[in-house]
Parts: sequence; structure tokens; C-alpha cells
Amino acid sequence: MRLKNYTDIDDETIRAIVRFVKPSDVSKFDLSIKNCKYSGRGRAYTQGCSYHDTADPLVIVSIGSADKFPVVWRDRSGGYLPMEFYNRTEALVAIVAHELRHLWQAKHKRGWRVWGARGQFSERDADAYALRMLRAWRRGECDEVKA
Repeated sequence: MRLKNYTDIDDETIRAIVRFVKPSDVSKFDLSIKNCKYSGRGRAYTQGCSYHDTADPLVIVSIGSADKFPVVWRDRSGGYLPMEFYNRTEALVAIVAHELRHLWQAKHKRGWRVWGARGQFSERDADAYALRMLRAWRRGECDEVKA
């Protein structure tokens, strides 16, 4: 994994989060962490991105400042699951997990998906995975970093 970090979150914390949430068969991807004016957002380019000059899968995560938290994300369109983040580290865990699940979905076209998922790239499945990882993070199952 190649990491480009444009935030004040230290690289070792980000790498620990990635090791914690990364599906076992997802590898060789680029990760860019940026600041944003919202609480957070993410994007996964499963085939790479010519605009960012990479052929490897690329995940871009933007995270808001500490004053944006706590926050509750709700989706009115029915595709995403509601989530609550108490701080920006929790948001980073969930967004990175969500986007890495999309890389997993690209590798497993007909693999197992959560109930209610539709199609290969399911937001519901990615959110369910992110929630599972966030709950494990909150339980303290990551020995490397305590948030």
C-alpha cells in the first residue's frame, strides 16, 4: 500500500486502521487521506485512475476537522445504512473500511453480500462491513491503536 497523507493524523495511526479493516485478499492499492469541509467522504477507483496517474486501485478518503464530530449520517435514498461517529478516528475507520470493501467487491464479482445488497458494487454491503469494523474498533479489538 502506498499512502499519501495530507492531514494531521499520523501515518502510523492510518496504517494501523488500514491493517485492521482491510479484507484479507485486498492488496496493492494506493490510499490518499485528505482534509475536507464536511465530516467525511470516500471514493474507490477499482481500476486505477488516470487523473491521479495510477494503474493500481486507488482509495481517496477525505476527513473533516474535529469540530464536525460527533455526527450522525443518514441516507434518505435507501442505499446507505445510518452511522454515528463520535470522533474523526471513528469516521476514518468506517470510511476506509467501506472503500476497501468496494475493492473486495471488485475482486469477488459473485461473492457473499449482506442481505438486501443489489449488484456487484453494493453500498449496503460496504456499509454493513464498515459498521462491523467500526463496532470491533470500539470494542478495542485493534491492539495497535486505541482511539
